[in-house]
Amino acid sequence: MNNRIYNTKSIVESGLITALVVVLALMNIYVPIFSALGRFILPIPIAILYLRHNVKVTITSVIASGALVGMIYNPISGLTSAIMFGLTGITLGYCIKNRSKISITLLLLSISSLIGTVIDFVVYINFIMGSNIRGLIDEMVKAMNESFDLAMSFYTKMGVSQEQFKPLLDAFKMFNTDFLLKLIPGILIMSSIVAAYLTYIITRLILKKLGYNIKEMTKFTEIYVDIKIATILAIFLLLGVLLVRKNIIIGEYILNSSQLLLQYIFLINGVAVAVHYLKNKFNISKGVMILIIFFTLFSKLAMVYFMLGLADVIMDFRKLDPNRKLGVK
Repeated sequence: MNNRIYNTKSIVESGLITALVVVLALMNIYVPIFSALGRFILPIPIAILYLRHNVKVTITSVIASGALVGMIYNPISGLTSAIMFGLTGITLGYCIKNRSKISITLLLLSISSLIGTVIDFVVYINFIMGSNIRGLIDEMVKAMNESFDLAMSFYTKMGVSQEQFKPLLDAFKMFNTDFLLKLIPGILIMSSIVAAYLTYIITRLILKKLGYNIKEMTKFTEIYVDIKIATILAIFLLLGVLLVRKNIIIGEYILNSSQLLLQYIFLINGVAVAVHYLKNKFNISKGVMILIIFFTLFSKLAMVYFMLGLADVIMDFRKLDPNRKLGVK
């Protein structure tokens, strides 16, 4: 009798979750404003279903929601939404249910988000656009050049000289199709990490309201770069350099992507170190601190954060990395 009640309950709840996922997925497709948040919201109902029942019930709901989206909109969108949001939602539910460490949760979420994004990206380009990655980036570069030319024409009419534009022109020339192609792996990895971070934060806010006990996200001032991760990325960077010298094409992808990842993780780490000292050592108010970080981050002083992040990886100023034996007090 209890099993029958439980089965009925799981069927009803999975049906409601499936309907909710379908509605959210269609809003993600048809409502441009919602699509910005859809990526972070859609996995939440799937995670809740996993928490309340089990992986079989959850997978069944994901397949059903994908099939319904496929029938209402198109089969390809149904397939990609089921893979992308289903994979992230199941991973999220598994990590929360098993009380995984925040670092492990973010790692698994980043991997699942990366897999889902790559599948969605490839399917969309090849089957919906009927093109390929190079063709898509060619169109992007063309649009960027047109926008840049219009901006230059406007400022030239306003009296800005060509000489003043020269540094900007030199920097913009780098953004060609080949250069952007070689950055794609790094961009996808970074976007997946950011997506995992935001997904967990939004999920925690919602599940906390529903009465679930969810681990708190690591405070920003306690974010640090594990020396092992920095070492692995540095090894990939050196490998890329060696392969480029031997004129092996894949070396440029490894070099550019690892360089991009190192730049961003050192930058974020540097900002975290700066916030830590501004808050705990100088007792600067939150509002003033945000203004300081905002105006310096989007100026030439941003390089200071990069150097500070690199120095923190070497010296471990805040004593946060358990793998470190050396550090400065």
